[in-house]
Amino acid sequence: MEIHEWMIRNTRQTEWIDRRGLFLWLALYTGGLGGGLYLVSLYFNSLLGMVIAWFIVAILKGGFHLAFLGKPWRFWRIMSRPQTSWLARGFIFVVSFIAFAAMQIIASIWLPGTLWELTFKIMAGLAALGLTTYAGFVLNNVKSIPFWRSALLPILFVMCGLLGGFGLVVVIALYHGNINLIAAEAGSRWLLIANALLIVVYLWSAAQKGAACKQSVIEQIQGSASSVFWVGVTMLGIIVPIIIGFSGYFVHEASTSLLLISVLCEIIGGLSLRYSILKVGIYQPLLPSSRYEE
Repeated sequence: MEIHEWMIRNTRQTEWIDRRGLFLWLALYTGGLGGGLYLVSLYFNSLLGMVIAWFIVAILKGGFHLAFLGKPWRFWRIMSRPQTSWLARGFIFVVSFIAFAAMQIIASIWLPGTLWELTFKIMAGLAALGLTTYAGFVLNNVKSIPFWRSALLPILFVMCGLLGGFGLVVVIALYHGNINLIAAEAGSRWLLIANALLIVVYLWSAAQKGAACKQSVIEQIQGSASSVFWVGVTMLGIIVPIIIGFSGYFVHEASTSLLLISVLCEIIGGLSLRYSILKVGIYQPLLPSSRYEE
């Protein structure tokens, strides 16, 4: 049997993050962001937030996914195996959300307070929850990349989507008075802390696993993805928003410009987190390398 390097060495995956894979990275983030924004908008009863969430999923996520697929006109075939494929379930969540959220928005405008509006809110909310969840399970089911095979990963993606949703709701609250800005800021602030702790636990637990998983953690904090992790995820995505968020306790109210900077940093942090996780996904070797080393 001919032995190839990837069969006996840890090998970084490239299909899901390099070249056309960048579209998948953007699709995974915008799906979580749109789903998270819709769920948070349901909580605050913000019709504007629901409309923006619909556009994020239908236009941005849908467009990025179609750009990623080599033959986008065949994407319907992916939906044919929902009983075994999280990718198929994801496409069903996307299509369901686009349909139910559109009907909910129409019902909220023309039939507010009716059973129709409530029904479509529930259906769209369930689809939005699926949107924020499925990307983590898609990665979680790639058995040959141990760094992604963690029960914490889907939770981390959900928390990240909700954090982005709270951030965008803060922006909406700044210019649309029917949202409680203080409550939106508080939700964003505490989700930031929860996300930071979850990232630490995720990396710590991954470092306790096999060689491929440990190498992924090293690449995350010291190697190819370290600049994205420390600058994008840690500094911009966590530290800057936390400083701005908690400065409100001392100056009573952060300025509009600071809040906008904080939300922008949260979005950059979410994008950076998805990128770094995809970037350091490493296939474990099929064969023990010691047998073939000279």
